[in-house]
Amino acid sequence: MNDDEIDIRHLLGILRRQANLILGTIAVILAIAVLGVFSITPLYTGTTLILVDPSRKNLLDPTSAIASTSADSARVDSEVELVDSDSVLLSVIQNGIGTAGQNLLQDPEFGVKLRLRDKLLAFLRIKDARLPSGDEALGRVLENLNDKISVERRGLTYLIAVQAQSEDPQKAASLANSVADTYIHNQLEHKIANAIAARDIVQKQIQDAEDAVILAERNFDSYVFDNVDQFVSDTGRRDLASLRDRIQSITRDRNVLEDRIAGLRDSLTNNNLDALTQSLGTEAAAELANQRAELLQSLNQAQTSSPAAVNLRAELKRVEDQLKQEAENTLSAFSQTATQYETQSGNLRKELNTAILGSDLPPNVLAQIYGLQQVSKNATAQYQTLLARSQSLETEAALQVADSRIVSPAFTPTKPSSPKIPLILAVATLFALGAGVGFAFLFENYIGGFTSEGQVEAVTRIPIAAVIPRQAHLQDEHSVADHLVDSPLSMFAESIRRLRVSIDHILQKTDAAGSTGAKKRGRVIMVSSALPGEGKSTIALSLARTLALSGYRTVILDCDLRKPSIQRQLDVAPSSGLVDLLTGKLSPDDLTQIVKDDPKTDLTAVVGDRRANIPTDQLFIRNPFAQLIASASSRFDYVILDTPPIEPVVDGLYLAKYADLITFVIRWAKTPQHQCISSLYKLAEAKRDGTEIVALLNQQESKKLAYYSAYSDYYSE
Repeated sequence: MNDDEIDIRHLLGILRRQANLILGTIAVILAIAVLGVFSITPLYTGTTLILVDPSRKNLLDPTSAIASTSADSARVDSEVELVDSDSVLLSVIQNGIGTAGQNLLQDPEFGVKLRLRDKLLAFLRIKDARLPSGDEALGRVLENLNDKISVERRGLTYLIAVQAQSEDPQKAASLANSVADTYIHNQLEHKIANAIAARDIVQKQIQDAEDAVILAERNFDSYVFDNVDQFVSDTGRRDLASLRDRIQSITRDRNVLEDRIAGLRDSLTNNNLDALTQSLGTEAAAELANQRAELLQSLNQAQTSSPAAVNLRAELKRVEDQLKQEAENTLSAFSQTATQYETQSGNLRKELNTAILGSDLPPNVLAQIYGLQQVSKNATAQYQTLLARSQSLETEAALQVADSRIVSPAFTPTKPSSPKIPLILAVATLFALGAGVGFAFLFENYIGGFTSEGQVEAVTRIPIAAVIPRQAHLQDEHSVADHLVDSPLSMFAESIRRLRVSIDHILQKTDAAGSTGAKKRGRVIMVSSALPGEGKSTIALSLARTLALSGYRTVILDCDLRKPSIQRQLDVAPSSGLVDLLTGKLSPDDLTQIVKDDPKTDLTAVVGDRRANIPTDQLFIRNPFAQLIASASSRFDYVILDTPPIEPVVDGLYLAKYADLITFVIRWAKTPQHQCISSLYKLAEAKRDGTEIVALLNQQESKKLAYYSAYSDYYSE
């Protein structure tokens, strides 16, 4: 396409990318025009309608709603006063308005500012001009808000209209909705608070009722047990003493068992396996303890990092797990036995009480027994009543609904309520639009990102290896890099091959200039960028695939430990990641967990799994990573490093020293020039001497590629 021709698609792309700048410029110029032309600022009104339902609502019993009465009118009038109360407006000031919680204290319209009277007194040197603070500032904002908020009832209906005036239509709507939302929220909070307060009062009584139940039961049992011998003497029934002895025996057995349970649980909690073995006292536990002792002795004699030590630790863990499982099984059995003891004791107590009450005892004794029994029953009934009421109040607090609801929220008004805006604003709008578009072109071509190959080379002073067109992510593809294999004749695939050719030429020149006697090793290519979202990982995977398709043994390392993505683009699900290897959580013998094969090519990938929760830069300066690079270089022709962006984290600066060539990805019309220069300067300081840095312009519109229009029929998507 000739330079004299107008590229409409390119112009529309600029307008789309710089939409925020254009809209911001239009807003600023229109604001200046309005302030300059009009002496009265237009005001917009937002209206929210609230419906008041005076009936009492109980979600647990929907049939309990009370019908409307003659007092409903007074109720609605009362709600009008509540909506317009200072407490609601103060909550709006403190919480802010809109989804972003705009602070009204700092708002230019409602916030604190010097009044004309204050400025006049300061000019006459009668009073110092100062902005109010604290409660005075809050009161000033409350006054401003009261002047712009009006609440009224619509006739004799149950509808309340909340109207808010503001110079900003969106703010007017947000303010009206915020007042209505705050009123309903406060209403619901008050209902919930009342239910919770009642629940708290009941809960304070529950503990006393529970203590009363325990005391009554204890008094009854104590009286019965202490007087069994007397009952036997009075009635001649020896079975009463037998029942008591059986209860006491079961109680002793249960206490002993509970002590053993406590000891076992304490040993399990503290991982005291020796004490655990003694507490179990079983042949299986003794056998496991002997195995554990033998394994510990063998482990002490083995070398720490040897395969035998690894196997011994695994076997030791298995034995210890079996020992703990044996303890868990024993605990379960003991718990069942304790429950059985409790059941037997309870049944025997009931049998004892029934036998005593059915015996021929003196009336005074029976009266005392019946009295103690009745006290216990009353305490239990009171406790159950309080407990049920507490649960009911808890449920009521969770199921409270407001008595009012918004039936029509305020929408952004399209026209000012006062004064009427004249047609002169149309001229200001056209001027603002032209200025916004002009600033957009200025920012696009001179201040913002890179839009051409020549611009990249002129500003960065490094060669550009290739220009990659923007490629849409198809629905059946896991990554844009799949397009390289699925559509090998596409413009995207050809651009990646052009990148490979450029890299080959640079590396050949570097090899020719280096020592010919050096041992042959694989080339390490680092793919980096200034900022996230530049398409760096996609380029790294695409480059690695095209090298693999060319017959080179290629491996890609996902070194972006903060945000690994290669495993997602390859559609693999590793159980571990590179960070596990570098931190020692993964043994070198288990590399198969992080080394995956590309399902589409012969590429080998060392992938990540999840975000690292530790600083990752320290992992790249340790020996394990250097050994990994050395091993990969000895086994593969190319080692591709997908690294984190330079500006957010420092990891890439430590990785630069391993690279034979650095490919710096720049996103077309997006990467800021100053950040790009800053990142390249940092890379130049961190890399080895002789390591070249080449640029790559990524995601350029295909219509702007120089060779597209002339050779477009050579490509097939």
